[in-house]
Amino acid sequence: MIFLRRLFATITLAASLGLAAPAAAQSSNVTIVYDVSGSMWGQIDGVAKVTIARDVLGGMLQSWPADRNLGVIAYGHRREGDCTDIEQVVPLGPLDAAATSARINGLMPRGRTPLTQSVRMAAESMRYIDEPATVILVTDGLETCNADPCALAGELARAGVNFTAHVVGFDIAEADRAQVSCIAEATGGLFVPAGNAEELTEALQQVTMVEPSALPVTLRAVDARNGMPLGTADWQISAEGGEMQTEAGSASLQMQLDPGAYRIAATAPGYAGEMALTVDAQTAGIVDVPLEKIMATLVLRAVDAQTGLPVSGVDWALLNTATEESVTQNASGDRLPLLIAAGDYRITASEGARSGAASVTASLAQDREVVIELAEVLPDASVQTDAEIPAGSQFTVEWTGPNAQSDYITIVPAGAPERDYGDYQRSNQGSPARLTAPDALGAHEVRYVLHEGRRVLASQTVTLTPVSAALTAPDTALAGAVIEVQWEGPNNPRDYITVVEAGAPEGTYTDYQRTNQGSPARITMPDALGAYELRYVIQQSGRTLASRPITLEAIAASLTAPDTAAAGSVVEVQWEGPNNPRDYITVVEAGAPEGSYTDYQRTNQGSPSRITMPDALGAYELRYVIQQSGRTLASRPITLEAIAASLTAPDTAAAGSVVEVQWEGPNNPRDYITVVEAGAPEGTYTDYQRTNNGSPARITMPDALGAYELRYVIQQSGRTLASRPITLEAVAAQLLAPSEIPAGSVVEVQWQGPNNERDYITIVEAGAPEGTYMDYARTNQGSPARITVPDALGAYELRYVIQQSGRTLASLPVTLTAVTASLDAPETIVPGGQFQVNWQGPNNPRDYITIVARGAPEGSYLDYARTNQGSPVRLDAPDEPGDYELRYVIQASGRTLSSVPVTVGVGEISLQIIGEVTAGGVVTIEWTGPGRYEDFIQIVPAGAPDDADALRESRASQGSPVQLFAPPSAGQYELRYRASDSGDVLARTPFEVP
Repeated sequence: MIFLRRLFATITLAASLGLAAPAAAQSSNVTIVYDVSGSMWGQIDGVAKVTIARDVLGGMLQSWPADRNLGVIAYGHRREGDCTDIEQVVPLGPLDAAATSARINGLMPRGRTPLTQSVRMAAESMRYIDEPATVILVTDGLETCNADPCALAGELARAGVNFTAHVVGFDIAEADRAQVSCIAEATGGLFVPAGNAEELTEALQQVTMVEPSALPVTLRAVDARNGMPLGTADWQISAEGGEMQTEAGSASLQMQLDPGAYRIAATAPGYAGEMALTVDAQTAGIVDVPLEKIMATLVLRAVDAQTGLPVSGVDWALLNTATEESVTQNASGDRLPLLIAAGDYRITASEGARSGAASVTASLAQDREVVIELAEVLPDASVQTDAEIPAGSQFTVEWTGPNAQSDYITIVPAGAPERDYGDYQRSNQGSPARLTAPDALGAHEVRYVLHEGRRVLASQTVTLTPVSAALTAPDTALAGAVIEVQWEGPNNPRDYITVVEAGAPEGTYTDYQRTNQGSPARITMPDALGAYELRYVIQQSGRTLASRPITLEAIAASLTAPDTAAAGSVVEVQWEGPNNPRDYITVVEAGAPEGSYTDYQRTNQGSPSRITMPDALGAYELRYVIQQSGRTLASRPITLEAIAASLTAPDTAAAGSVVEVQWEGPNNPRDYITVVEAGAPEGTYTDYQRTNNGSPARITMPDALGAYELRYVIQQSGRTLASRPITLEAVAAQLLAPSEIPAGSVVEVQWQGPNNERDYITIVEAGAPEGTYMDYARTNQGSPARITVPDALGAYELRYVIQQSGRTLASLPVTLTAVTASLDAPETIVPGGQFQVNWQGPNNPRDYITIVARGAPEGSYLDYARTNQGSPVRLDAPDEPGDYELRYVIQASGRTLSSVPVTVGVGEISLQIIGEVTAGGVVTIEWTGPGRYEDFIQIVPAGAPDDADALRESRASQGSPVQLFAPPSAGQYELRYRASDSGDVLARTPFEVP
């Protein structure tokens, strides 16, 4: 397809210039591919096809032009069945007609038809890629060697400079011709069929007719400065006496030109030129057309000033310093080629916060690359502090700067990289900043750092100077004791005083106190003996700034207590000892490992300590223990002896009842009395009471029957110290209430029963599971119980329920019956006003009358009034006119028991004076309207405000007509129908008193 476009363009251009278009055999190099396959023995009109071909080719050679090279390739003439039987029988060159005829006549048909490979050999023999070439294929058959001649033709057309293949189909059936005609079609050649000697002669004449004298010329645009080929160019070609023709966007232009004189002009981006060209036999090939530079070329690049890396997305601006003309352009990549007029320019580049500029000269003589470094324009900042700062101390820094988000002031060693930081403070905390200097000496820098990009905007060099400290304390101290250490030192943030073994590594510490708590520091000595040292430590570095030796000496303690004690009892222990922080007195089994403890009391609670003995028997010991080390400083043996308890209570009790239990026993902390099933495991309990509540204990029996036992239990061990059996017996209850109860009403239920704590009376659906309840009343509220029954119909039951177990002790079946209600109110209600509703109904607790939009879902309400307010009730009408309904609603279920429709709206209201009006006389007024008690018929001065007091008025509830006294003075007045609750004037009529 590419070749066909080029061929078409060349033919069109040549024709329009009045030049010769290419003919069939258009090159000076021609190769005939001659079919000598076995099928050429076939006959036409009794004559072998090979004989016909020899005669016709021989005649053609006699008239072959002397200036045209010819070669002959034959196939199928040497071996049968061999697809490689292809031979250049006549080399390409000037024609020797006699020798060529003799060679062709000597070829005998034998083999197959490898015409595809034969055409390829012919093309390659003529260097078709570099020079024009023409192939004439004479064949009587199709490809028989598994090759695709059509694909080959396309390949040769695309690769060749000017390659043409003509095909003479000799005695080929019409149905088969497309398989060889494609060779000609793909290369711009001719396909000519021939069925006999005469047609074969005509076909060969057609494809070998004399070529015009046009010569192939390729025009190429080059840079006049260095001869380098340019890219695309636009061309103008004109011949003497011919029209000018143009060709756009072609790097080189291939064409056939008749000999003669031409004017060639071309332009390329930044270039232009023209030249005279004489086409003759020496011109064939590539003709370079030099173009002069008419616009200067600058290639602009931007790089980061710090890293040297390319920068993309730069905004460029160029100012011609002579003409003051400017150009702006954005580069999406990191290079921007420009064609501009030669001259001096000021170039600026910017990308984000970075920018740069340069002055350059653009000339035609030399293309130039301009590289501009982009650097960020940093805001101003300053820092100011003392020139010398004690190492590790806090100091202040006065600063100014942009105070951008996350900017900070910091201190670092002198010359540290920009991204390094030490202690810092964000600029948004204001000036001055408070920093902690490193625990180091020598040159450092205080810096203001712009957080974005970690850029240092300002810095000041400071010198960190040495600091010292001193400690004053006793030379000796008791092991584990607290001593006061007087100290002097820098008191840097989180510096501390501590005590460690003499010579301990830096960073070691035991008990310590921060220096910001002041001097003296109170330090707890280790519970150890020997050489130790007190240290002043700089927190930041862990460095010991000062130390002082101290020797720790032994301490002693003593305990005074009874030799024996009751198991589980509380014993007072007198003690003497160091009373170190968190030291304690405890009791443990005799010989227990260090660190063991049971009940204990801190020594800071004073002497004596109150210690609860274990609920056990035998040898134990009291100990004074140093908390810090867990070491026992003193101990005293104590023997724990048995204790006893007793319980007094009834032998039997009603299930679920409360029983008073008299008891005697040790009354240890949290001991308790409880009741459990007989033989229950130790630690089992139900209701219980602590013994510290005194005797007797009040215990609620389980709601069960049979053998149980009361127990005195020692809390500490869970051991039963005493027990007493008790038998739980059955209890009964009775209920009395009406057999039929209106749904949703309150019923009084008379009852008898045990009245255990939190027992209750309730109502449930008949057969409801145990534990079900609805409304209920506790039995401790007395009999009768008041129960609100469900708003439902059918079989229910009242129950006496024991709270403890949820068991129904007694039940009474009842039937819930239907209830009705009725409502009476005005059909029309004034918007926003009050109105009255008369009602009848069950008046259950919290039942109510309400107004809602007509058809509103159950449970909807606007204004409402409880029925316990009596009948009638007063409601506020909605402000919005429309269709509504009044409802009697049962609160318990939200069910509407009765409803009536009402309309909110003034309806038709009219006022009319009957008869004459005289000053001070009686005015008779007929009217229509809601007629509510809240409405008035009024006389007011004409134009009076709606809320003006009336001169005369009467309630509308008195009916129509109504009589009022006329004003005593002549003038203009107004009759009004006014709703007093909303203040609205619903109708008005002017009248005059003469």
